Amino acid sequence: MMNLKLLAIIVAAAAGLGACTAQKGVSAQHPNYPWFPFKWYSATIEGKSFDKAAIIVPAKVAGLKGNFIAQFDLGSDATLLYEGALKNYFASRAQLYSRVDTTRRGVNDSGVVNYGTTGLPLVMGGSTIPHPLLMTKYGDPVPPDSLFTASDKLVGTIGSDFLKGRILVIDYPQRRMCVLDSLDRYWRSSTTFVPSKMKNGRFHLPITVGQRTYWAAFDTGASLFPLSTDYNTWQQLVGAPAVPRDTLKVNSWGEKVAFYGAPMRADAYLGSIKLPKSSAWFNRNQRLLDFNKSQEVDALTGNAFFLNNVLVLDFKHNKFGVSR
Repeated sequence: MMNLKLLAIIVAAAAGLGACTAQKGVSAQHPNYPWFPFKWYSATIEGKSFDKAAIIVPAKVAGLKGNFIAQFDLGSDATLLYEGALKNYFASRAQLYSRVDTTRRGVNDSGVVNYGTTGLPLVMGGSTIPHPLLMTKYGDPVPPDSLFTASDKLVGTIGSDFLKGRILVIDYPQRRMCVLDSLDRYWRSSTTFVPSKMKNGRFHLPITVGQRTYWAAFDTGASLFPLSTDYNTWQQLVGAPAVPRDTLKVNSWGEKVAFYGAPMRADAYLGSIKLPKSSAWFNRNQRLLDFNKSQEVDALTGNAFFLNNVLVLDFKHNKFGVSR
């Protein structure tokens, strides 16, 4: 079983918290696109059920025989494997670490140590990520008697690192994606691209509410909140003085974080595209607020605004598009 604490960052559903009625996109039927499926992870948080808590994709790791899945999280600029989830597929820790480069050591903002890998390639949707990072002491161990059963085993997070110089198409209505080397005539003619920025493999989008434009980092791992920000920005979005109407505590890398929400005071737009009426949320977690500052953005946004759309993310030319 997948464990909610393993989902990367701010995982919960958009349903019921942001009215997901965005301008509807048309799913392409071109037979030659290399589509691969994704599915939604559902979760119950504080007694509330959410059916779109995170995007999950099938994956293969180093030829191992398990039925593996990974979270698809463009909020991460690196692809990660979980040592805890993989360790029982090896006869010993030494055997696993024979495929790890411990000289390439890092620590994420939650204090989890990671190492580079040399023999743990991850394959997803026809793309091979040759050297994902290994997060040490992270992930739920798979019991020995369940290693090769049909149940899903969550073994990692797919980040944006494999998309450099490529195009990602996310077809939310059909629950599928594809990765392309270039844009063809169909996508160029059917997609509205908006001015955007790129930093550390993350798209920054200009979202206008009222008379002000806010820059938000696009994060497919942030499925709950249409916009998540700090308290002062939240007051601007919902209209000061404001009192939160909703409170939700969710896990972020194993840490409980409280979020507080209320409906936005005006419609939100991405360029000329009107987004669904939604709530804005804020938190006081210093780690998450520092992340926004490091990215030079006002907020995070994720899947919630686009559940009825097809997105075209051009990592080659740093262009973010919504298909008509």
